[in-house]
Amino acid sequence: MKCEIIKDLLPSYIDDLTSSESNMEIEEHLKDCSQCKECLEQMKAEVKAENPRYDKAKIKPFKKLNRRIFYSVLITLGVCILITGVYFYFFEIGWKADSKDMNVEYSYQNGTLTIDFELTDGRVLTPWIIRNKKITGPAAEISFRECYSSILDDRGKYPNQFSWGIGYMDEKGNVMKFSEDDFIILHFKDKTETIYLQDIVKELSI
Repeated sequence: MKCEIIKDLLPSYIDDLTSSESNMEIEEHLKDCSQCKECLEQMKAEVKAENPRYDKAKIKPFKKLNRRIFYSVLITLGVCILITGVYFYFFEIGWKADSKDMNVEYSYQNGTLTIDFELTDGRVLTPWIIRNKKITGPAAEISFRECYSSILDDRGKYPNQFSWGIGYMDEKGNVMKFSEDDFIILHFKDKTETIYLQDIVKELSI
């Protein structure tokens, strides 16, 4: 082959794109042609210059930067979780309310015996109904908690109030009789109180 043809094929030869037959022709030519051989070496040198090896000293700062970004994201996530937890504690879940801050009233209307609870310390009442009566046990068990109000609060016009009621008449309209087994348990910060429904009936003179 002529030198001009070999020089045209050298880029493809370097990239290993030529056929095996062409490779043999090029290699045979390079054995006897110092000019084409020199041209090949120059092309290889240019390829190495275009694809330098990574300098570890230059890469190291980027590794440190990536590590800093990772820790920054981790710290930000931790702060967000902490803020969310604090918000839910102070504005959603709250802490147990004190019985001295709770006003309790009884009423009877349309066959339903109702107990109204009102928190008087200006905070939001968050009652947790632990259980309602099914077969045995108390008619209800309620834990009273309180929290601060927030602009996101959607607990109605009177978030410091809560009502619990129980039917006092059966399906036929007959008055039910409560026994000592019919009571509710109220959990406060300072005490646990048991209210018997038959005592409420006597107090209301139903």
